[in-house]
Amino acid sequence: MKLLKNNLNEWIQLYLNDLEDYGDSNADLLIAEQTLHTFSKLLVESNQDVPTLLREAITKSEPEQREVYENFLEYLENT
Repeated sequence: MKLLKNNLNEWIQLYLNDLEDYGDSNADLLIAEQTLHTFSKLLVESNQDVPTLLREAITKSEPEQREVYENFLEYLENT
């Protein structure tokens, strides 16, 4: 599946499903859900592509959210 803004929510859901199945805790899942929900709203308003916006979010976010963005970007690059 090619990564486009149109199918970002599908990628987010796949990532969250994997995190739920293989993650360490429900707290991590909740943080990821909140962080990526906010990200998907920002992306709709942006002209940038998904990876670029994720890299920008990584540099501007708090450590907890930064980890989610980094993990999600790695997930996208390896899928």
